[in-house]
Amino acid sequence: MSNLISQFSLPKPRYNLSGKKINNRKAFKVSTKKKEWNKAAGRDEEDFNTASYCHVCKRRLSWGDRSYEFDHKDNNNSNNSQKNCYLVCRVCHGKATVVKKKKVKDRFTGWTTGHKTIKKKVGYKKQKRKAKKKSSKKKPSNPFSLEIKPIKMPKLRF
Repeated sequence: MSNLISQFSLPKPRYNLSGKKINNRKAFKVSTKKKEWNKAAGRDEEDFNTASYCHVCKRRLSWGDRSYEFDHKDNNNSNNSQKNCYLVCRVCHGKATVVKKKKVKDRFTGWTTGHKTIKKKVGYKKQKRKAKKKSSKKKPSNPFSLEIKPIKMPKLRF
């Protein structure tokens, strides 16, 4: 009887009773975080020190002050490997993750019943600065001066 029940068991619920999504995300292990911390500082993985640097902006970070976050490079929350761990400061992490809100409307009334949060990863690549192009057109010496140009009228035939 128990085998029969296990074959037809229900899947794990995605939402709790109040309608909020259940978070199945697992955090990085402390050992993985410490290895990434040392890697960002340019030290050996076993030589732990309380100071490190952000991978993107090179801001100095100190262990325990919560000014840093460990992010997933490939945006896969279940991939907690060392290669997927990335140390960034909170400012850079906020710039790399875009959060949008979408209205959730009731089917029957059309009223907004809540909002759904959508997170999108932008990435950590540095933006290249575009060189300004020089225009070959001559600019007027005084843009506020009024220049009256004669208008060419078409020839009228009667």
